[in-house]
Amino acid sequence: MQTFEQHLTSVIGSTTISPRQLAEGECQSPAGQRCRLCHAVNLDYHSEVKLKNEALQKFWKTLRLSLPLDPLVPSPLGRNYRTTTKRRVFALRDSVRLGLISPNEEGELKPFSVVHCAIEPAEHGAIYNQIQGSIVKPYAKRLAKALNHVVIKGNYKEQTVIFNVGDISPEVLHATNTLSKSLTKKFPAIVGVFLYEDSSSPGYYLGSKNQSAQPKFKKLFGKAEIFQRVMGRSFLYSPLSFSQINQSIVEKMIQTAEGLLQPSKDCRLFDLYCGYGLFALSLSDRVNSVVAAEVAPASIESAVANAKRQKVSNARFIRSDINEETIERIMANASSSDVVLLDPPRKGTSAGVIECIAAKQPRRVLHIFCEIDLIQKELKRWEKSGYKAKRAIPFDMFPGTATMETMVMLEPA
Repeated sequence: MQTFEQHLTSVIGSTTISPRQLAEGECQSPAGQRCRLCHAVNLDYHSEVKLKNEALQKFWKTLRLSLPLDPLVPSPLGRNYRTTTKRRVFALRDSVRLGLISPNEEGELKPFSVVHCAIEPAEHGAIYNQIQGSIVKPYAKRLAKALNHVVIKGNYKEQTVIFNVGDISPEVLHATNTLSKSLTKKFPAIVGVFLYEDSSSPGYYLGSKNQSAQPKFKKLFGKAEIFQRVMGRSFLYSPLSFSQINQSIVEKMIQTAEGLLQPSKDCRLFDLYCGYGLFALSLSDRVNSVVAAEVAPASIESAVANAKRQKVSNARFIRSDINEETIERIMANASSSDVVLLDPPRKGTSAGVIECIAAKQPRRVLHIFCEIDLIQKELKRWEKSGYKAKRAIPFDMFPGTATMETMVMLEPA
């Protein structure tokens, strides 16, 4: 069976589209080579949404599900939307280069240096270009050798820069401090600079194989947390917390989640994989109480602090992995009047999670899929456990790509 990405590639390939006119430096390397990593290089956003909807409907028919798929909810920002971006550091013969990971004609992964990526805010490209110019200088030699990734996180007005390094030695610390001073002087919107140590693999960034472990993380400058305002609520979260990379569509998702779950004062909300409390706290005043769980220590700490700051007294946050064994403890007091929201990572839920949730017989479940190709497999598990999908709504969380978030609302069959 074809993946959604294959369907989208086929639909775009069968459409006669002239490559769009690029602005200076947009979707191009300094030498003028066009980027091939996303559809933004050739498509304006209006055309992209139209083609995605066509591909989605074709893909959905292949799944042979009993429910129709709603039209794609477009992103308020179709371009320049990413509030989290990254560059990998590639070691060259006599230098280092920050780049996007791009396959060449032979399929080998090579660095692609882009002046301005169309799906990133312009400020991000300027910051990366400044860092590139600095890490090749003699004072940064030790930092350049230790550097794995450079990550920018924040909102549309402020940026936090994180240097992911293999070790935080005195030499690396000194060089990064020097770079930080010049960087924050040139870019006042940079409100935080951090060093993150991870020696496990250059393939990871802001994470490792052991998700429950607290990494070595050092603030060099500015604010310790990232700010986000959603639905009239102010959130602060650790740079290590998972956060949606497209903040422009987050409020639409929360509003839709509320409409699908239909929470009320006679029910409890269970928010599984809750992160820093975005859904749990945004919906807390609609329910009697909230029980939320998350494995990442930094995220749970941020969630607890956000609840305290927002004066939310009916939410309880549990630091826990989400698996067959822990669900019983997390949902110990669940009843048939309760509702469940689960937003697992891209790989989906662990064995037994869906089955254990269904055994508690909540009146509604909202399952958010980051990987659309998992929907058929996971819905079969829900069906075998006595639940039926009632509605599916895709959100264009990642314009330019074939990835999206899909909300599926389920009720007891």
